[in-house]
Amino acid sequence: MDVYLRPDVHSKAPATAREEPYSPVFTGSAIEVAGYLGTRMEQRTHTLALVAAELKHLSRAGWATDHLTFVLVDETSVTVRP
Repeated sequence: MDVYLRPDVHSKAPATAREEPYSPVFTGSAIEVAGYLGTRMEQRTHTLALVAAELKHLSRAGWATDHLTFVLVDETSVTVRP
């Protein structure tokens, strides 16, 4: 899975990873990406487990046009692609 920075919180992700303007800032398995995002998200007791479950599903069943976008604590935005 690849994590891409968005230029701002309101920017829309391109349709596919090929159209991303920059290289990923992080690459790893669903669990690794959840850990990477978890340290940058507002913490709740169940946050990491829910994010990990969504990312596992995306990595298993996601198409090239599928992605998830998260707003992080520092008010930046990232897009995760399978």
